Amino acid sequence: MRICIIGKFPPIQGGVAARTYWLAHDLASRGHEVHVVTNAKEAAPPFRIHMRRRDWKRCEATYDAGGSVKLHWTDPLDRSQHYIPLASPFISKLAGIVLKLHAERPFDVIYSHYLEPYGVAGHLAAEMARVPHVARMAGSDAGRLWRHPQLEALYDQVLRSARTVIASGPVAGRAIKRGIDPAAIASPNSVVLPEDLFCPDGPALDIATLRREVELESPELPDAFWGSFAGEFPCFGIYGKLGDIKGSFALLSALARLKAENIQVGLLAMSHGWPRLEQRFRARAEELGLADRVLQIPFLPHWRVPEFLRSCLAVCCLEQDFPIVFHTPIIPREVLTCGKCLVASTEVIRKLPNHLRLPDGYGCVAIPDVQDVDALSARLAAMLRDPGPIAQVAARGRAFAAALQAEAQADCSIEGILRDAAAKRGRRKRRAATMPDQLLTTTQAAVTLSSSLLREAGKGGVGTDPLFRLRHGRWALAEGELAALCPRRDPNLLIVPFDAVKPKAKRARNAGPRFLGVLPQEHGEPPEQYLLSETAMRVLHACEGARTAQEIAAQLGGAESEMLRLIEELFLAGLLWLSDHSSDVDSISRFEASGGSDENVVRSCG
Repeated sequence: MRICIIGKFPPIQGGVAARTYWLAHDLASRGHEVHVVTNAKEAAPPFRIHMRRRDWKRCEATYDAGGSVKLHWTDPLDRSQHYIPLASPFISKLAGIVLKLHAERPFDVIYSHYLEPYGVAGHLAAEMARVPHVARMAGSDAGRLWRHPQLEALYDQVLRSARTVIASGPVAGRAIKRGIDPAAIASPNSVVLPEDLFCPDGPALDIATLRREVELESPELPDAFWGSFAGEFPCFGIYGKLGDIKGSFALLSALARLKAENIQVGLLAMSHGWPRLEQRFRARAEELGLADRVLQIPFLPHWRVPEFLRSCLAVCCLEQDFPIVFHTPIIPREVLTCGKCLVASTEVIRKLPNHLRLPDGYGCVAIPDVQDVDALSARLAAMLRDPGPIAQVAARGRAFAAALQAEAQADCSIEGILRDAAAKRGRRKRRAATMPDQLLTTTQAAVTLSSSLLREAGKGGVGTDPLFRLRHGRWALAEGELAALCPRRDPNLLIVPFDAVKPKAKRARNAGPRFLGVLPQEHGEPPEQYLLSETAMRVLHACEGARTAQEIAAQLGGAESEMLRLIEELFLAGLLWLSDHSSDVDSISRFEASGGSDENVVRSCG
């Protein structure tokens, strides 16, 4: 296909520019001719990326499969574009470039990401050229700009006219309410990061070299460096935009506490904000006596982010109370995929798919309230005083991210959406999961089990948060420590014999799962369902919270390593809690009182 992409691109900082870059090159690597039309060269500090000559060259590429990426930049504002009141005519320039390219050789499809100005320009060009338009929103355009009374009607028209609108969740719901045909809405996979770049092995950032690069090749970024931290001791990292809701100032206060306790640590910040906010951040760091513990560096191209990550002991993503609830930052995925320990707000962690498989102290460090500086500084201090588990937490986080990558690759792709739009087939339907009969029955089980039973089962977990189901005296679980912990069943877990759910099902003797586990979820979400083998059931029955995992494995017989692996998998699935002491009796009593028993429901376990 000959594809036109209109959107943010390096040297614009941020997640949308990163997604557009990776998408353009992924499509080209699959044999497509991709033309990117962007105003990115008109981006100014503080949200402009430092680009070397080799980075500019990397924006374009030709691939072995015959595909290519070609960039078309709008001209910076000059006297030839002046009019009153003065503003760069982004929409007109972007649409004009697209129409000129289309006249030279027609496009099969136009794809825009972010409504202003790219979606509007894509709409104009697509209507005039009679080319299908695929429009995609991000966070702030869907959550803020689309609600502006002077923009709403135009954006509605842009979306109603598009062949396909890429949206999901609340954004898709609002689109339907605003008159967009539900059949025109598609929800593709999440971004797939290149694992040859986002990996633990590779170069780390050389600050001295970076300073020389900026002086020679980015003279427009003279104030991008600040602070005198020279990397003489370990550092935490932050990147992205500064702000109170990003946790930037809470982190400074926490670092001041660490310095007062004589804990040697620095902060490497690839973070910037609007001038007033930037000045406030630097003034606050000086006020706290942290100028020698902080180093602010310029934004780097997305393909250099791994260099930054490898320079840090751990990386913080402390966004909290973000006003656009469906905003999903890409930073946690990048940190985890690169094999770095993630320190993140629970708000950020809960936006990750399957986030319960990333419990605190196991695959990440979760911060319930970023603004609680006492608690935040205590968690960071624990990591620095006891750095042993950091590598293990990072490795488990990377395994979690690898599973997300695999799911994204197997799911509906933007390439398929663009193909269908170009072929005038409209929406690209999500790929239906192929499930064996035993898994299909679990969906039926969720309906068959009465809501009253689930409500009763849910009574046992009041005040508990499964993200913090590892109750360990140490800040995180180190290698080999699971055997000494005491596992107990989640007090909300309801279990029924498989035949009680589907009594007429014909099953071979002793074949396949024997039990179904159901775990109620928060916020009215459907209960999680788990197929449980007889071995898994025996383990769950033994996990009453009074014995260690090693003692349970010895009691059940078989290979100890296999039993410990199963206990760990049941923990990751959310069915077990782990503690380094006997679980409190009240929790177990609540479980028994709720009706949980081994005779009394999804992912496959055991």
